[in-house]
Amino acid sequence: MKFNNKNVFISPTAKIGKNVKIGDNTVIYDNVTIGDNTIICNDCIIGEPLGDYYKNPNYENPTTIIGSDCLIRSHSIIYATNIIGDHLITGHHIVVRTGNTIGHHSSIGNFSELHGDAQIGNYVRLHSNVCICELSIIHDYVWIFPGSILSNGVTPPGNELLGPEVGKYSVLAVNAVLLPGVKIGENCLIGANAVVTKNVNDFSVAVGSPAKILADIRNLKSKTTGKLHYPWPNNFDRGMPWQGMDYSEWLSSQQ
Repeated sequence: MKFNNKNVFISPTAKIGKNVKIGDNTVIYDNVTIGDNTIICNDCIIGEPLGDYYKNPNYENPTTIIGSDCLIRSHSIIYATNIIGDHLITGHHIVVRTGNTIGHHSSIGNFSELHGDAQIGNYVRLHSNVCICELSIIHDYVWIFPGSILSNGVTPPGNELLGPEVGKYSVLAVNAVLLPGVKIGENCLIGANAVVTKNVNDFSVAVGSPAKILADIRNLKSKTTGKLHYPWPNNFDRGMPWQGMDYSEWLSSQQ
C-alpha cells in the first residue's frame, strides 16, 4: 500500500490489497475491501456510511467491495454496500450511492451519479453527467453518453418505482431520457434528446419526444466511410475484449 500521508484515514477494519495507492485527504471507512493495484486519488470517500451512522451509536458499516486494477479519480464518493468489479475507471466528482452492483471493465464519467440498487454490467460506458436511477438494469457493452437520465418515479413524488432496463450493445446518445419501467432491447440506438416512453425492440433506432422508431439500426451507414456501421462491435474495438481481432471470431470463442 502506498499513499502520501496527508490527512488520510483508513479504518483498521478495511482490507487493502497489494500495491494500492491512496491519495491525500481520502477516507476509507469500516469494512471496505480494495483489490490489488487499485488507485484511489485525492479527496475520495470509500464506504460512505448509511444514514443510520449519524443516529445509531451501535451502527456497523456494511461491506463495500472495490475490485482490483481500478482507478477512482479525485472527489469520488462511493457509499457502503456497493460491489464493484475489477478495472473500473471513474472520472472526477462521481457519486455511487448504496446497493449498486457494477461489473468489470466499466467506466463512470465526471459528475455522474448512480442513485442506488442498480445493476450495471461489464464494459459499460457511462459518460459525464449521467444520472442512473434506483432499480435500473444496464446490461453488458452499453454506452450512455453525456447528460442522459434514467428515471423511475411512476407518479412523482411517490413510492412506486420502476427502473428502466437497457439491453446489450445499446447506445443512448446525448441527453436521452428513459421514463420509468421502459425496456430498451439489444443493439438499439436512442437518439440525442429522445424521451423514451415505451419499450423499444432489438435493433431499433428511436428518436424524438416522445421517441418513435425511425429505422432498423442495421441499415445505418457511417457518415465517413459510407459502410454499414451497426452492430457497432463489428467496427469498433478500442478497450473491448475483442480488441485487435474480428468481433465474430471473438464471439465464437466465447461459446
